[in-house]
Amino acid sequence: MRRKSDMWQDFSNSGSFLPGEGEQATAAAAADVRERLAMVEEQLRSQFTSMAAYAQISQQAIETARAESRADLDREKATIVSLVERVRDEALGESGRSPLAIAATPPAPSPSELAAAARIAMLEDRFEELSREFAQTLKYQEALANSIAIMFERQLQEHGWLASCGEASV
Repeated sequence: MRRKSDMWQDFSNSGSFLPGEGEQATAAAAADVRERLAMVEEQLRSQFTSMAAYAQISQQAIETARAESRADLDREKATIVSLVERVRDEALGESGRSPLAIAATPPAPSPSELAAAARIAMLEDRFEELSREFAQTLKYQEALANSIAIMFERQLQEHGWLASCGEASV
């Protein structure tokens, strides 16, 4: 509980009831600085929010590119396998024999069969090489996506913002 003597201040010793012009100017300048600081702080929050949104969008774009490249690789592998199977079927269809008959009684291959077998072997080798190159391309794309993500994170860190949280780094 307050005492009655604390309720009233005695301004007789301090001079005047209102502060002087210098104090008022200082208080007004301090209020202006506080207001400007609040506006700058709001702008920084807004910029960080924008940067975080762009980082999220780029991360999603990287993941989408990875998924699309994986799907492309799978489709190309399936196409290659179906083409190899079709060439084998055509080669076996030309001779008129089933694969079991060929395995049971191996006759001397004719020149056309040798040419077809060589063609099939050459196609299989080429398709195998293409498959390896597609896999290597996918690895390069993943490495590129990872390096872009690292560069973006480093860029955010160098400019004072961490990609993982919304606070300024010191």
